[in-house]
Amino acid sequence: VADVLLARGDKVVIIDEINDYYDVNLKKSNIELLKEKYGEDRLKVYVGDICDSKLVNEIFQNEQPKWVCHMAARAGVRPSIEDPYVYIHSNIEGTTKLMEISARYGVENFVFASSSSVYGGS
Repeated sequence: VADVLLARGDKVVIIDEINDYYDVNLKKSNIELLKEKYGEDRLKVYVGDICDSKLVNEIFQNEQPKWVCHMAARAGVRPSIEDPYVYIHSNIEGTTKLMEISARYGVENFVFASSSSVYGGS
């Protein structure tokens, strides 16, 4: 998503925990490739948790986003049953806080990207 937005000329701000849900080295490598391709003036990356209201407020105050594409939720039915708090924290608390902060800062569009996990586990 970031690559497509940058390619069409948008400035992109990413907030990511860089957790081990996916390969950390791959995430970091992808971010570096985007920075090299588009420049750090068009791509800002903040490492942090979307539940950290202070951090997210500071980012919104500094960056003034017009719209948000929220992809910070966790997926996977089986792991959500094994450790529900992690999923409640990210998917419910994180999404709610991000929506509240977005409304406070006048974000025009809020897009939440889901996954096939909403259809159940296998």
